[in-house]
Amino acid sequence: MVNAIMNQNSTLTAHIRTENLNLWFGDKQVLQNVNIPIYDKRITALIGPSGCGKSTLLRCFNRMNDLIPEAKIKGKVLLNEENIYKSRIDVTKVRTKVGMVFQRPNPFPKSIYNNIAYGLKLRGEKKSYIDEVVETSLKNAWLWDEVKDRMSSSAFSLSGGQQQRLCIARAMANNPDIILLDEPTSALDPQSTAKIEELCLELKDKVTILIVTHNIAQAGRISDYTAFMYLGEMVEFDETKRMFTIPKDKRTEAYLSGVFG
Repeated sequence: MVNAIMNQNSTLTAHIRTENLNLWFGDKQVLQNVNIPIYDKRITALIGPSGCGKSTLLRCFNRMNDLIPEAKIKGKVLLNEENIYKSRIDVTKVRTKVGMVFQRPNPFPKSIYNNIAYGLKLRGEKKSYIDEVVETSLKNAWLWDEVKDRMSSSAFSLSGGQQQRLCIARAMANNPDIILLDEPTSALDPQSTAKIEELCLELKDKVTILIVTHNIAQAGRISDYTAFMYLGEMVEFDETKRMFTIPKDKRTEAYLSGVFG
């Protein structure tokens, strides 16, 4: 199924993709032969019931599962056609190119300014450059006008929605190829959720986005492509409008219609 869609969209660039990706936590296999393309400058939504492997797959794209001692991976994750799981790869560079925003906002216990500037300072960038990147990143996250007069204030003084946009700005400061969003609005109120969704639609002209969501309506509103996972398998991948209208697999149809979830 996925290979057929990849061939159909051969004119698009798969910024990152998997080849027969398998993952185990100890003896338990969590991902089974997953093949999926994530197309450049598009929003792809990962949907499926709880425990189906969505967040685990998301973490494969920037090697976050490396932090789990019992994790074992076979197969490939190709970032611009380079396997990020090959030996001697610079994992720090991978995570710079593949940014991540988590379910709950996790700003650093620092000022608003230093949340964005911290990584740039570690790299030894000049202050003039850091100032420029901080402003641009906050503007990209639609946060600049709200915080420009309080840059020295603690990031924890921001609302939940503002903190999540700050985390997006922090990821954007590294000039990533891809942003991974792991249920970024599940802890937010409806107004903040709408703001993040609008922001995603704006950002896709600048960066490729892969979002895990339990909100089927959200996937329908913002994504160009949707991948449906079930029990660790990639059941179906297609353009969102087509999948939501004419799903090819009965399991996808059952999930979208609320038979299970």
